[in-house]
Amino acid sequence: MTADDAALLEELREMWMAYDPPPADLVATMIAAVAAAGLDDEWEVLVLMRDSADGPAAPVRGLGTSRILYFTAAEGWSLDAELDEGQVRGQLADFDGDLGSVEVVVETTDGQRWVTPLDEVGFFALRAEPTGSLRFTVRHGDHAASSRWVEL
Repeated sequence: MTADDAALLEELREMWMAYDPPPADLVATMIAAVAAAGLDDEWEVLVLMRDSADGPAAPVRGLGTSRILYFTAAEGWSLDAELDEGQVRGQLADFDGDLGSVEVVVETTDGQRWVTPLDEVGFFALRAEPTGSLRFTVRHGDHAASSRWVEL
């Protein structure tokens, strides 16, 4: 940009500010509009409600090495997942739809990925030993809801 271009742009800015200034709340309104643009997608995110690693060990026999994660979705359904000795098992609960059309995806930040369908009552099980951080995605039809990354 030349000095003449910069001077012309400055004159234009001054003219617009004098004769048609922007509304005082324009910047805040635009920031809110941009932030809300993907809001529908954000509501699809699974929220980690409870992680067994955050509390004391369950006072039961067995399951000493197991990690239990509980997620809920804005739509009202939940996903319970257990990670234990090379297996990931769980159940999708309160899902209003065809369980046969649902897939659960487990993926890690280092590229490992496992996909499994649900059985007729919403259970899933797969052989996997994820490491690092993982997240769950529940896919049904053209919708998908993913959890945040959880450090193992």
